[in-house]
Amino acid sequence: MASPSPNGKRCTSSRDHILHWQTSFPSWLASRALLGGAPIAHRREAANAPTEIMSGAADGAGGSIADESASSAASAAKGAASASSAKQQGGINAADVPQAVAPTVAEYVRSYSQLEALIDAHPTQFTAAVLLPILTQLLPVVVALIFGALVQVPLPQLTQGVAIIVAIARRLVMLERGGDWARWRPHLEMLYLLRGMRPVVLGDDNFGVFQYRYIGVFDRRAFFISETEAVWQWKILSWGVTVADGGQQTRLMDLSCIGDSIILLPHACRFTPTLLASASHLFPSDAFDPTDPPTQLAEYTYPNYTSMVAFVLFRWLFCGGHIRRVREWWSYRSAYAAFRRVDELLAASPSDAAQWGAGVAIFDGKRPDGKGLSHCRWVVLGSEVMGEGHMAVIELVDWWGYSRDVIIYSTEPAPHAQTRNVVMRMLGAQLGGVVWRGEHEARQATACTLM
Repeated sequence: MASPSPNGKRCTSSRDHILHWQTSFPSWLASRALLGGAPIAHRREAANAPTEIMSGAADGAGGSIADESASSAASAAKGAASASSAKQQGGINAADVPQAVAPTVAEYVRSYSQLEALIDAHPTQFTAAVLLPILTQLLPVVVALIFGALVQVPLPQLTQGVAIIVAIARRLVMLERGGDWARWRPHLEMLYLLRGMRPVVLGDDNFGVFQYRYIGVFDRRAFFISETEAVWQWKILSWGVTVADGGQQTRLMDLSCIGDSIILLPHACRFTPTLLASASHLFPSDAFDPTDPPTQLAEYTYPNYTSMVAFVLFRWLFCGGHIRRVREWWSYRSAYAAFRRVDELLAASPSDAAQWGAGVAIFDGKRPDGKGLSHCRWVVLGSEVMGEGHMAVIELVDWWGYSRDVIIYSTEPAPHAQTRNVVMRMLGAQLGGVVWRGEHEARQATACTLM
């Protein structure tokens, strides 16, 4: 459904909503006279305004908030807190909140959309002095709900109150209405390891990333419209991140050239990713997602942009010594059950929750060449599976149809007990056993037991 913007226009996507908001919000603030005086009432189109600010009240909170004769701001705030922490039936319309307690209720909302509904319903109650502490408190709440502890967003480095309000609101809108950020959870865990167990910090430059181009006068709005959702999300997350390469710090992303960003691979190799405009024939079972399309980088094709970024990040992790190879196995014996089990895992859908379980991300890459087609799949097991601060990766490879490799990487120190547990669970006892023992299956008959 299209969503309304502050200037009353309807937007057809999260990106369009942000664009309209970016161009209209400063004047929207001015229209409310936030520098002082009585703000001018500004209402959305009633049919489109998301005025439900929280789910139904608990402990009788709904009555205390909706009742115009509410005894005090404290009781309304208590009801709002209870309501915002529970998912009950029904909801509270922002217009039904008593005007006098609207700012107090706003202190308990957990999204910018809820706050925006209250502001639209009670514009005279939200001056700059009222909004600034509310937004300051809301920002880390929204960041934590989206990213957990993997990302920090400090307050804007500005001095004027209205400028700070605009900057915080811009961050909230870009984060809350910027699409599916969950796709980047495994990548953020990789960045956490690359950055020495430190979260990614999104500052002023990250949210102004589309201004930083060397090509002179630049139409930020036109460029933003042309960007794919996953691409601009990753640029925001990765802007300014550096990694150690050959004793010096190197930018993970290079935004200094025309076209898509250049991702730097280890040892100063530079490649420009190419986004495909339709589904790739190499991944026939994957539906085309325009927000995260198939991508080519160097000799590999990936089913989506996020897989390409994951491959790049893993190379940085491994080459930088942040994750180590702990087991390796290969087989040329297609009649063996372990060989066939690798094929099953390579063919399984990345979205098959029953196959992979919670806390697991699957990334694929395929490379056609003169010998045939190679398929590499990485099964990434993050902290939800491995424990806080640890990661394991199972690499499954089909080399041109005639050999199979399984390589286990882990940040866990020896004896790798948890890594072994998850390997056995993911691969199965049979394949997991031969991989962990390193019982390779060579071309010629060996002492290995037929599986």
